Amino acid sequence: MLNYTENDRQFIEKNFENAAQLLASSSRREVLLTIENLIEQKGFAPPHYYDYNDFGRKAQTVYDSIYQNNEKS
Repeated sequence: MLNYTENDRQFIEKNFENAAQLLASSSRREVLLTIENLIEQKGFAPPHYYDYNDFGRKAQTVYDSIYQNNEKS
């Protein structure tokens, strides 16, 4: 099982139908790829979709938190 902050848990529970499965996963890679895919779908601001929107910044913060809190996983 991975280490999550309360903010990480809330974000995952709010944005993924399979939140329980993600939170129970022991694969940091699986969780991070899932968040990365969500960022690609909803995380960029128009018109050029180069910069993050507010959702993308929040998702990237969660991604970074999970990455850093589970470096040895």
